[in-house]
Amino acid sequence: MCLAAFVVGARQGWVYVRNEYEPERQAMQRAIADARKRGVLGHEFDIEVFVSPGGYILGEETALLEALEDRRGEPRNKPPYPGQKGLWGQPTLINNVETLAMVPALLKRGADWWKAQGIRGHSGLKFIGVSGHVENPGVFEIRMGTTVAELIEMAGGVRDGKRLKAFLPGGASSNFLPAEKAAVEIDFKTIAEAGSMLGAAALVVVAEGTDMVETATNVVRFFRNESCGKCVPCRVGTEKVVSMLEDILARRGDGALLDLLPDLEQTLAETSICGLGQVALNPIASALRYWGEEMNAHLAKQSS
Repeated sequence: MCLAAFVVGARQGWVYVRNEYEPERQAMQRAIADARKRGVLGHEFDIEVFVSPGGYILGEETALLEALEDRRGEPRNKPPYPGQKGLWGQPTLINNVETLAMVPALLKRGADWWKAQGIRGHSGLKFIGVSGHVENPGVFEIRMGTTVAELIEMAGGVRDGKRLKAFLPGGASSNFLPAEKAAVEIDFKTIAEAGSMLGAAALVVVAEGTDMVETATNVVRFFRNESCGKCVPCRVGTEKVVSMLEDILARRGDGALLDLLPDLEQTLAETSICGLGQVALNPIASALRYWGEEMNAHLAKQSS
């Protein structure tokens, strides 16, 4: 952060930490205190830790700025972008902590070293969270180019010795991919070519025997709950889809969702203000793309 501030001429920096991460906040406070003692901070540049109740929407950079300004976390219309008009109207540089943490190593060891960290023609390293049906969930630092299957093995394999059924390579906002694509190499471009995205770099593993309609409904429900409600497409669209999915799971649906979903997905993708609304229906749309027969099975059970 000090190096980034030197480049852009910033005098003050903030590290945003959700209130659930108290041990991490304490570690950061100790590091800042040590840097001030050494004279690195406190003169030309200083850093504060900002603790917030959090919310998925605050992963959107302008919603995060709103929170820092003590307002409700809602995305701003862009342009202007934060680099032009950000925190309190000033030009603001925003990056993920992981990105900034790589800067010293890159400067010290060079771009060639960074490129060499990857495998199979890819460059660099990546932190990826692994959750879901694995024996040892956690955060792993991997070489770019590692396959999804290899990462699952690093996490102890699929839980209870079951076979892999599906996975989300980039967290809730990415598309579900079937087990047959687990040989995909982890990189932004290759994951996109496989039909999903690396996104938040949070691999969610789904074991065989899992109902994909129920699983996708749970994810879309999460987006419905986490929507800030600022724009109509996201606020109304997510509620409508969740309601229809829950009706289907409760055996009182009529299958209209299958006809409406493509238009709803396109509408949210093209008209939502921020990325949450733009991807909110990805989970169910991708689940139906690969496991449509499971939706048909649910519809066949509907009461008359």
